[in-house]
Amino acid sequence: MKRWKIAGICLAVAVAAAASGCGKKTGTETTTAESTAAETEEYVAESSVKLGEYKGIAVTVTEASVTDEEVENQIQQVLNSKAEYREVDRAAQTGDQVNIDYKGLLDGEAFEGGTAEGYDLTLGSGSFIDGFEDGLVGAVKGDQKDLNLTFPDPYPNNPDLAGKAVVFEVTVNAVKERSVPELTDEFVASVSPDDGTVEKYRESTRENLLEQKQLSIDNQRDTDILNAVVDNSEVVCSTASIDEAYDTQLKAYTNMLSSYGVDLATYAGMIGSDGESFKQKIREEGAKEMAKQSLVLNEIAKQENITIDDSDKEALAKRYGYESLETMLQNDNIDQKMVDDTALMQKTLDFLVKNAKITVSTEENNAALNTEAAEDEAE
Repeated sequence: MKRWKIAGICLAVAVAAAASGCGKKTGTETTTAESTAAETEEYVAESSVKLGEYKGIAVTVTEASVTDEEVENQIQQVLNSKAEYREVDRAAQTGDQVNIDYKGLLDGEAFEGGTAEGYDLTLGSGSFIDGFEDGLVGAVKGDQKDLNLTFPDPYPNNPDLAGKAVVFEVTVNAVKERSVPELTDEFVASVSPDDGTVEKYRESTRENLLEQKQLSIDNQRDTDILNAVVDNSEVVCSTASIDEAYDTQLKAYTNMLSSYGVDLATYAGMIGSDGESFKQKIREEGAKEMAKQSLVLNEIAKQENITIDDSDKEALAKRYGYESLETMLQNDNIDQKMVDDTALMQKTLDFLVKNAKITVSTEENNAALNTEAAEDEAE
């Protein structure tokens, strides 16, 4: 599991840009971020940091634990992911997969995007417009059906079809039933050869879940400590530092979303926003916070004479899932300065954690504390 999102530093691969944010731009060059900032922020020429208390930060963490139910649920997810569809000689049911040929007709004419052959459709998946999948429940191999349906209005995928009555001519080529494999030694050998047996697979699944939980707890601990240190400090971020953090975060978001085939504007719409509002949120809630954290960590590093060497850089690479520093630097989005700056901040963060007052509580204790807090609030 990668740990780029550590201690509240959003998209930590981009931290180096914010860390060097006290620099000034030359000439009259203006970025999109600066134009946005000019409309909503007062220009600040220089950054400044006045540290408050940063040693002995008190934080409570939960003791990591994994239940038998969580182990079984995780294993069931793996089993479900390996499910196969096998042809059956019966009527189709919800949850089955049907292989179909279909042609959509509007006023007797085939419309664009409404025809396909050999298409595998899972009934109940909601992949097609209302009525299409329900109309195939009960169908058997060889059936030919005419589905009289109406497109929803609005219909963003094809506005020309919005609210239109159409007919889908459908031929059922096959009906397939979903078959989930059983948990056997043979199955374990196919997905986790190092385990080999069901018993060992359960043990390793528990260990992996426990490691993930511990990682999540550690990340939250780091976040709480760093947030407290920032809150204790007086930090002024220059406009340039926020600009750099914003530009790099925006690029990181864009690259991440593009890997899923989604652009920024589309994603913003999915969460009920628009492109410009989402960008402003990145600046207000992400870039500013990242710039503050970076400035504070760098100032603490100066005060405590924290420095890095090659071993720290190698440790950083391993921490983020790379085989070596050399492999890490092969990433086009990572350069030596970014590694140096991030390694220094990570080492400084580790220093804060080492010097924090950490209390470990069980989940049962946390539940009791939450109940007590709720009762106090009710009173």
